[in-house]
Amino acid sequence: MKKILVSDKGDLVLADAPRPELHDDEVEIKVVAVGVNFADVKIRFGYYSDKSRRNPEMGSEVAGFVSRAGRDAHRFAVGEKVFAVSHWGGGYAEYMVAPEHSVFRLPVHLSFEEGAAFAVTAQTAYHLVHSVAKVERGETVLVHAAAGGVGTMLTQLCALQGATVIALSSADWKLEKLKPLGATLAMKYDDDVVGQTMRLTRDEGVNAIFDGNGGAFFPNNFKMLALRGRVALFGNSAGDIPPINPYQLVYSSHQLLGFSMRAIAATPERYLDAYRWIFARLRSGELKIEIGHRFKLEEADKAHRLLMSRGNYGKIVLLA
Repeated sequence: MKKILVSDKGDLVLADAPRPELHDDEVEIKVVAVGVNFADVKIRFGYYSDKSRRNPEMGSEVAGFVSRAGRDAHRFAVGEKVFAVSHWGGGYAEYMVAPEHSVFRLPVHLSFEEGAAFAVTAQTAYHLVHSVAKVERGETVLVHAAAGGVGTMLTQLCALQGATVIALSSADWKLEKLKPLGATLAMKYDDDVVGQTMRLTRDEGVNAIFDGNGGAFFPNNFKMLALRGRVALFGNSAGDIPPINPYQLVYSSHQLLGFSMRAIAATPERYLDAYRWIFARLRSGELKIEIGHRFKLEEADKAHRLLMSRGNYGKIVLLA
C-alpha cells in the first residue's frame, strides 16, 4: 500500500509500505480522508519519540470503508462507511487499523471529509467545555487559536452554552470568519490582548481560557482571569511554557486544568455520549464542521507547512 513516511531529512514522502497487521479486536479501514492535527507535526519531528515503547504515527482520525475485521470484531460489515480515532495513528496511508471500540458508523448526513475533520477536534472541544472548564451561561471565555480546527469548535460550543466568546487568532481574515460562529470579540495576537480583554470585562477578567498554544504568552492568561477563573491547557503548539509558580493561583482561586484526549480514549462510553450530543447539533445546524483546506495525501508536506505557518483556517483534510 501507499503511505506517507518521514525521510531521513525530515521530509514527508509517499512510499510503498506493508499493509498494517490486523489484531483480533481491530478493524481495518480503507482510508478516504484523514484529518491533520498539530500532533502530527510533533510526531513527524520526533516529539513523542521514545525507544523504550511504541510510538504513535501521524494520522489519528480517518474516515473510509471497512476493509477487514479481526476475529473478535463483529460490529461492522466489510464495506460499511465509518470514521475512527486511533491513539496510535497510522492514517496517512491507504489503510489504517484501529481498535473496534474507537470505530463508529459515519452518519448519513456527514461526508468522508467531515468524518475525518471532526472526530478528534469535536471530542476535544466538547470535553473541554462540558467536562473540564464546565462553561456556564452568562460566563465570558477566551479561546486561543480560535480559527483552528479545535478553536472553531470551541467558539461554537461556548456560544451554544450561552457564554460571551473572545476569540484570538493571527489574521484579520480569520477573525471575520469567527464572528458568525459566535465570537463576540475577535482580536489578533499583536493587539493589546490583556488590556482589551480587561476593558471588555470591566476589569473583572474572563471566567475560562482555552489554550492549546502554550508558549511564551501562556503566563498572560492569569492576568486576564476573573476570581475563580480557570485555564484549560490542552497543547503547546507555540512552544514550551515558561516556569510558573503554583502559588500565584492561590490569591484569586485560579485553576490550571490539563486535558488530553487520552483520558477519554480510555473510556469508550464517554466517546459515544459526546458523539450523540454532537451529532444532534450537527443535524440541527447549530454546529458546523469548518474545513478550510483540502490536499491530496501526497501533498501532506504542503499541509504541514500551512499548519506550521499558522496560515490555515479550520480543519485541514488529506484525501487518500
